[in-house]
Amino acid sequence: MPQDSSGPVAVIGLGQFGKGLAVSLAARGVEVIAIDRSRSIVEDLRDDVTLAVAFDATDEDSLRANLPQNLSAAVVGIGNNFEATILVTVLLKQHGVGRVIARAASPLAARILAKIGADEVVNPEEESADRWANRIRTPNLLSHIEFHEGYSIVELGVPRAWVGKSLIELNLRAKAGLHVVAIKRVRPAHHGSVPAGATVRTGDPEARIEVPLPTEPLRDSDILILMGKDEDFARIEA
Repeated sequence: MPQDSSGPVAVIGLGQFGKGLAVSLAARGVEVIAIDRSRSIVEDLRDDVTLAVAFDATDEDSLRANLPQNLSAAVVGIGNNFEATILVTVLLKQHGVGRVIARAASPLAARILAKIGADEVVNPEEESADRWANRIRTPNLLSHIEFHEGYSIVELGVPRAWVGKSLIELNLRAKAGLHVVAIKRVRPAHHGSVPAGATVRTGDPEARIEVPLPTEPLRDSDILILMGKDEDFARIEA
């Protein structure tokens, strides 16, 4: 099942990427806690986010004192200090943050961050802050391919509100501006059922790409392949 995305998001490191991400998330209605060592940077962002705080996030006591327990995600956007990125990532996981997204400038850095606990890794040179705001706002958005400026094809885990409803009931094209291209679904090879809450993986031998029947109810294990505007994807609730 998709994780709860209702809690605040912490953005640590307010360079170009971190600042852009914090503002994009706040514009989507997300409660954002923006953190940087520079007081002047924090002051510039104070009116654009829920809370902006100046402190050194590598200090464990300061981090614990300033982060709530109900964070839905934390983004480590620290720029050129990889040692600080590693330390903050570890501290966030120790703090109990379920989804930590860390910035990496190279494939090697990405592998190291994954090894020490980062749940996802972002390369700002390849992916925009606006696109990551969509992914954080909608955590069941699994992959994202831009085919034209402002338009994308995505793989999306079925949101909770859509489970059990058919495509006719949802009427996504008219109500959300989204076109359903296909569905990725587990079809058991043997008699039996898919376990409740099971997640389809791309490499799953039993996962099949199908053209969905408009009257068939969606399952929580389904993955929808959708096409539409990025702004419409941003409005999907997890």
